[in-house]
Amino acid sequence: MIARSLSSILILDLLLAGPVLIVSSFSPTLHISNRLFTAHQQRSASMFFSTTESDSEVKTSSGDDDDSHDDEVLKRGILAGLEQFADEFVDAEVLESAAKAQSPPPTAELDVDLVDADFVLVGGKSAMEKDEALKMISSELSIWKNLRKKPLKAETGLPLGIILQRTWDTVEDVWAHVRRIPFEKGWVELSEEAEVTRKTVVVLGSGWAAHALMKVSDCQKLRLIVVSPSNHFVFTPMLASAAVGTVEYRSMTEAVRAANPMIDQYIEGKAEHVNVKEKYVDVKLNSLLDGLREGDPPTIRIDYDHLVVSVGSRVDDRGVPGADKALRLKTCDDARKLRTAVGECLEYASRPDVRGSSPEHVEERTKRATFLIVGGGPTGVELAGELHDLFADVAKEHGAYPNLIGNTKVILAHGGPDLVPQFDEPLRKEALRSLKDKGIEVILNTRVTEVGDGFARLSTKKKDPTTGELRSDQREETMLPLGLTVWCAGTAPVPFVNELLSQLSPEARYQDGRVKVDQWMRAPVNDPALLGSVIVLGDAAAYDEGDGELLPATAQVAGQAGAYVARILSRGFDLETTPPLLPCIDPDLQDTCDVFYDPQLTRWLQFRGLDFSPPFKFLNLGMLAYTGGGEALSQVQIGDVPLLSIGGSVSYLLWRSVYLMKQVATRNRVLVTFDWWKSQLFGRDITRL
Repeated sequence: MIARSLSSILILDLLLAGPVLIVSSFSPTLHISNRLFTAHQQRSASMFFSTTESDSEVKTSSGDDDDSHDDEVLKRGILAGLEQFADEFVDAEVLESAAKAQSPPPTAELDVDLVDADFVLVGGKSAMEKDEALKMISSELSIWKNLRKKPLKAETGLPLGIILQRTWDTVEDVWAHVRRIPFEKGWVELSEEAEVTRKTVVVLGSGWAAHALMKVSDCQKLRLIVVSPSNHFVFTPMLASAAVGTVEYRSMTEAVRAANPMIDQYIEGKAEHVNVKEKYVDVKLNSLLDGLREGDPPTIRIDYDHLVVSVGSRVDDRGVPGADKALRLKTCDDARKLRTAVGECLEYASRPDVRGSSPEHVEERTKRATFLIVGGGPTGVELAGELHDLFADVAKEHGAYPNLIGNTKVILAHGGPDLVPQFDEPLRKEALRSLKDKGIEVILNTRVTEVGDGFARLSTKKKDPTTGELRSDQREETMLPLGLTVWCAGTAPVPFVNELLSQLSPEARYQDGRVKVDQWMRAPVNDPALLGSVIVLGDAAAYDEGDGELLPATAQVAGQAGAYVARILSRGFDLETTPPLLPCIDPDLQDTCDVFYDPQLTRWLQFRGLDFSPPFKFLNLGMLAYTGGGEALSQVQIGDVPLLSIGGSVSYLLWRSVYLMKQVATRNRVLVTFDWWKSQLFGRDITRL
């Protein structure tokens, strides 16, 4: 039953992901199948399941008698399935040998808690840790019970209107890409009329929002000028993988010029000043060919019709002495530096002066190979999982660092009570359990107050001895010896956002320093005639959909907002009006039509009922996070309607499938697939270049 259920879920995952995943998912599927096969061959007679009467006792919370009865029936069914699984996977010859030796195998008491939907072995934890098949069963049972439990209630119904609108938008995007092909191939050139009618859109940044805007924009109607100090887009959710060598940097990046070959110009530099009234921005060009050319690079001025500010954010380490010396994980450069630093720490811990077996040498060796991650969000959790995988790969017998077996340590410090607070509560608990089971030390309710050379000071909330509640005014101070600190906690606006806010109206400044935008992502300006000339996206924008809560600063939000702005600009909506109106749809105003008017596009949008631009609506599709050891968290939803919330090995397949499909080009999907295969077959590359 368990094996058949696993096969069904794998098949469903492949069907949902698409045919391209047959190749990409084969590597993790082969990995799990190999683990099961190895467990089948190495299983001894001491590992089979007993269904005694005591095993059938059920733990239930307060509830209806019918629910308790259903839980008991469900548990008995699970136990029966486990028996069947054991019968299928335990080698009959092994059992026969055990019987001849008259050594009856001990039993491991099974306990399935149907309230928390967890599967554990009571009194058999060590067996659970050693046996790979049992780990797979644990993950499978968690998924099976999740599918059987009562569905979660959504706050609202399925957002069919948004889904239909996005479907039509996708059709338009495909048609725009098809029309772009002749221009990309050089078969057709833009006409002089098109050159005159195109509006100039200056895009600051090359992150998720800017990249989505570049991909979707119709460059026959827009003259795109992209300004960014980085000449590429990076798939940031895989930075943790790149930092340990699971994938290579170039496999998850795309050059700005390749994102849309019809981009008019890419300028490698950083915006320093903006004049909203005169509609221009000053850009300091990057210094190129350092050491070969003399003098500072110049500053140039760029005029615009629309300025799209998607400059991202920086790591917020204010108020923590020494935190600026900690490593980051926001860019490819950060991942490259971290990868080099991790390798240097392992080499430092392997030096001859600490290779002895004395307590002093062991302590110093462990200190040098201790890694502190500050921040328990998805970035911190995924980095902890990837570091665990790296150390399991290299710190073993016949590995690159056999002398570091048992000396590597990963510590995750988080200021809140739960890891990955963006996820639902069951998955938060699953994240904590998964990391702790791998030996990763997790310290919750803890702030890092200082980062020094070889140490960090931690401040942890203490429990009230009478109430048992955590007290923020009572804290325990500790000093942690370590080799490396990685800061993954908090974000803050970059300096250019303050420069922009000084040019906008006072209500544009949100309390955390971001730019507060309206429903069409427009920044408030002092002159109504300039409304719509400045658009802010991504981490720099504070956007409220109308429910009083700001959208999170995530890649998913930024990507959808970037595509939305690309469409309203390409469609020619008049952004000076509220709501933005299609040009020339009023017969009495036909004489006011300007050169930007496209009658065919206008009629199509009127057919769709888009006389006015709809406000931006975020469609939440869920979240994913890797926790190491071939396990992940998956929270899949459409809007407020939950579809799937699971953790474990099968969730890991979904994580890999989605991350592969979300790569921005076929080239990236192929490269990432080969990187996964390479890491699986040959291990992670530990060379430092």
